[in-house]
Amino acid sequence: MEDILKSIGLSEREIKVYLALLELGQTTVGPVATKTRIQHPKIYQTLEKLIDKGLVSFIIISKTKHFQAQDPKYILNIIKEKERKFIEILPILKQKQKFSKDKQTATIYEGYESIKSMFNNIIENLTKNSYYYVFAFKEEYINSQLASRFLRNIHIRLSEKKLDDRLIVHSSIKKEFIKNYSHIKGIKYKFSNINIPFGLIITDNKIINWVWEERPTAVEITSKKIAGQYKLFFLDIWNSINKQQYQKYIKKSNH
Repeated sequence: MEDILKSIGLSEREIKVYLALLELGQTTVGPVATKTRIQHPKIYQTLEKLIDKGLVSFIIISKTKHFQAQDPKYILNIIKEKERKFIEILPILKQKQKFSKDKQTATIYEGYESIKSMFNNIIENLTKNSYYYVFAFKEEYINSQLASRFLRNIHIRLSEKKLDDRLIVHSSIKKEFIKNYSHIKGIKYKFSNINIPFGLIITDNKIINWVWEERPTAVEITSKKIAGQYKLFFLDIWNSINKQQYQKYIKKSNH
């Protein structure tokens, strides 16, 4: 209970005094100090803060202040008022966020957990209009079961979001690739013998160039302009590959 009250902006001392007043009812400072074991001067300071927040009221009887806690339902009003004020500034915050997203940055991720976190963030922020283009790894599909499983899981998640997910794959791993990916609905891929830049991902406003190895490492460049250039590069190669090499899995039930 105390944690919830803290989350709406009450201090530990304010919580103690407010709860004591709820139990005592209308009372003077003395009983509150006794119940909370807080010194009188600090009780007065805390009561003033609670009065300012609208959680405590008082009346004067025989020149002495008697304090009383407001109905706990009033706390809901405080929460609603904070929500209302936040909604007012939300457009400003979103605009500031937009400026941040338009900035060009580069970030390095090292280690499996760091790489996993990076991909989780990327996938969660992709929208229905997003694209995810990949110059696929080569040896990783053959030499590392962990890498193969990790990469496959990414494309399964992309399939669930029904995104434009395309890969250009080196022909030397065609057999292994089809075995691992032919069951994923919606994924598109083509095979090529050209020396493609393995381990390169292009999506929306990001370019990710990474290697698996013993300690996976990725360089993530955030830039709409650069991503747009790489997108055109990918599509040029995609469109140049013989259409007969194009492979797309579609379940018979969809026909």
